[in-house]
Amino acid sequence: MIQKSFQITPEELPEKEVWFAMGYRDSVPEARIRDYVLGLRDRLVPQATLRYMYQVVEAEKLSPRSVRMGGETFTPEGIICSYLEGMTHALLFVGTAGWEYDRAKEALKSEGDIVSDFIADAIGTVLAEMTVARIESDYDDLRTLSMPYSPGYCNWDIREQHILFSLFPEHPCGIVLSDTSLMAPEKSVSGFFAMGKDLQRQPYHCQICKNTKCYKRRKG
Repeated sequence: MIQKSFQITPEELPEKEVWFAMGYRDSVPEARIRDYVLGLRDRLVPQATLRYMYQVVEAEKLSPRSVRMGGETFTPEGIICSYLEGMTHALLFVGTAGWEYDRAKEALKSEGDIVSDFIADAIGTVLAEMTVARIESDYDDLRTLSMPYSPGYCNWDIREQHILFSLFPEHPCGIVLSDTSLMAPEKSVSGFFAMGKDLQRQPYHCQICKNTKCYKRRKG
C-alpha cells in the first residue's frame, strides 16, 4: 500500500482541463471568463493538498461483465470489461483534492457568487484527477496499464465503491464513504487500472456509452 501527498502551484493546474470540466469541451471561453478562472485558480489552488493511495493486487477477467480484483468480485459491465483482455493484476486507487479544498470552496460559496462556485467545482474536479495522473507517472511503462476506470461510470454500479473501499484501510487519505456511495471530501476519486504484459491500453470510446450525464462525454 502506497500513500503520498503533494501540492501544486496555480500555474501547474491545466487550464484547458478546467475549461473542459466547465462544459466548454474543445472550445475556448471568452477572455472575461478565462480571467475569472485564473483569479479563482490563484486563490484556491494554494490551499489544496492532494493525496492518493494505491495498491497492486492480483486480478482476472471472469466474464464479459465481471472481474475479480484482490479476491473480491466486481461487475463493471460490458464497456469496461471489453478493455480488460490480458489483465493479470489491478492497481486500485483512491485520490482526493482534500478537506482543505472543500473548506476553501465552502468559504467561497458563502460569498454567494454562483459563478465562482461553479468554477471552483470544475477546478476541484481537475485537482482530484491530477492525483490519478500522478499515480500513472509512478510507472515508467504505461503500456502495462489500462486507462483508469471508476465506479459510477460506463454503467458500473456506484454501490460497488463499498467493495473497493473494503480493500483499503478505513478512511483512506481521509476519504469518508457514505451509505449512498458518495465520497467526502467532495472532490475525490476512486477506481482501478488494469495491468498485464499482454494488456492493450485503449482510449475511452465514449460514443458507445449511454451515460449522457457524464461531464467527460465527447461526441461520437
